[in-house]
Amino acid sequence: MAQEGLAEFNEQNFDSQVLERAGLTVVDFWSQTCVPCRQLAKVLKQLASEVPDSVQIGTVKAEENIALFDRYGIRSTPTLLFFKDGDLVETRTGVDRRQVLKKVVEQHA
Repeated sequence: MAQEGLAEFNEQNFDSQVLERAGLTVVDFWSQTCVPCRQLAKVLKQLASEVPDSVQIGTVKAEENIALFDRYGIRSTPTLLFFKDGDLVETRTGVDRRQVLKKVVEQHA
């Protein structure tokens, strides 16, 4: 199950939905037992309503997608990966304020 209001990425759809997609995609790697992950989910939901429709924000749940965590070397949650036209352009770990994340999105969008 994805964080409410955000796209859900998994091992089956990640390449087609993130790597083969034009534009900016923000991917939140999170875990069900992670309290900061829930805080970041709220921030990302707010951010999703403020960024252009061309920016996609979605999540990858740790418990169901171990191979994706290994593929990108994710060692702690939450971790955000920013993909522009399929290329990884930025990584952020932990919880940032909405304004900080909005500036990162604007920089890459």
